[in-house]
Amino acid sequence: MANLSVIIPLYNKGKYIGRALNSVLAQTYEDFEVVVVDDGSGDDGPDIVRQYKDKRLRLIQQENAGPGAARNRGIAETTGNYIAFLDADDEWLPDFLKVTLYHLNMNNDCVLCTVGYIDGRTGKSSPHNRRMTYGRWELPLQIEPREMKDALDVIQSGCTVLCHREALLEFKGFYENRCTYGEDGYLWLQVILNYPIFRDPSPRAIYHAEASTLGIFGRNGICPPRPILTDPEPIRKVCPPRYRKLLESYLVYWAQRTRHAHLINT
Repeated sequence: MANLSVIIPLYNKGKYIGRALNSVLAQTYEDFEVVVVDDGSGDDGPDIVRQYKDKRLRLIQQENAGPGAARNRGIAETTGNYIAFLDADDEWLPDFLKVTLYHLNMNNDCVLCTVGYIDGRTGKSSPHNRRMTYGRWELPLQIEPREMKDALDVIQSGCTVLCHREALLEFKGFYENRCTYGEDGYLWLQVILNYPIFRDPSPRAIYHAEASTLGIFGRNGICPPRPILTDPEPIRKVCPPRYRKLLESYLVYWAQRTRHAHLINT
């Protein structure tokens, strides 16, 4: 069995999936399996995946259930002790798996490693990377909600994360309920409330924002409500007592941001 599993959710990204797969198969660390979970695509994406003959690659198909459900299906279908996620329109630099796995192996109490990324629109290091310090990071007891948001923003599920399987299972994976926006932040918030993580601002991935944001907005141009606001109780249940006040402040912060955005767009 492979030590590491790569999960790629696929939904109507036939134009990009080959680029993503090529970046996975070009990794300098090779002991991995890769599972593409087709979430009911209506384009040629699944056919493109089938053209690859690498024995480490599998295609799983399901009816459309949303990105959280697709990632969770991938978790259930894989066996690696470590799990990396890559969106079908993003890509990794060749040493992504080697570097992130090294960081987790050298920092046993960290359950997640996130790295910097290149903005696919500019070809330059993302400004997000400057928000990260290198090394082990634990959520401070005293932190402003905006700073907490910045800390979560650098965890890009689409291309920058390697995580211990046990941590994903502890928090029941990604938010589902056909959620198309914020399903990853719902999980990572629970992780940083309970565990330290390792952060490396050096770019090891390429994030393609235009393709990734396609389809998450409603007809009025407003993002759907984040599940941390519509369903916060599971997060409250796993929040350690020392962080409860901080969590409530963070939820109020997001409620105010959401209300402000709604007023601007109405």
